[in-house]
Amino acid sequence: MTIDQNTTVISFEGRSYIAVTTTYDTTSVSQTVTNNSCNTSTNYLTTYTTSPTTYQKQTYTYTATSTGMNILEFGFKAVNQVKTWHLDDVSLIDKNASNTEMLVNGGFENGSLVGWQVLCSSINCGTIAGNITQSNCHTGSYCYEGMCRNAYDFLRQTILVTSGHIYILSFWLYTDGHNAQAAYVNIS
Repeated sequence: MTIDQNTTVISFEGRSYIAVTTTYDTTSVSQTVTNNSCNTSTNYLTTYTTSPTTYQKQTYTYTATSTGMNILEFGFKAVNQVKTWHLDDVSLIDKNASNTEMLVNGGFENGSLVGWQVLCSSINCGTIAGNITQSNCHTGSYCYEGMCRNAYDFLRQTILVTSGHIYILSFWLYTDGHNAQAAYVNIS
């Protein structure tokens, strides 16, 4: 068996991630394990605590300041399996490119997290973490339920943006409401 380990530090607008990738190779199994530091963002489009307690559409305008890869990130911290967050019908439209949809699987309707990356669930959340659910969705059959207990886990999608383009982010969000939970959304 051989073991290789690489460490990479990645910085995005005042937020650093340390990724340690360890690859184990045997004659029959190859597995890669990635560990990220799980710090919350300090730059938000907006934050949420005890509301909205029914689904409400959230809409934000974002103007790209440079061309390149950006990250759309939702952070969710719940109290328990009952006091959670629900996210559905996420859309990011490029107004300068004929209203082109930039996201993959924004409605979660293929029943999986294809197109999305979930980070820090195993580190921060233990056995209860955010995932796809068929319960209390805004439209369709599937939505995302953020239920990391007393810590954040992150739902992300990487997008290619063009400098000067105006993007419209919209999504439907609700919480079961508790003063100890929180959520945020950011593009960086």
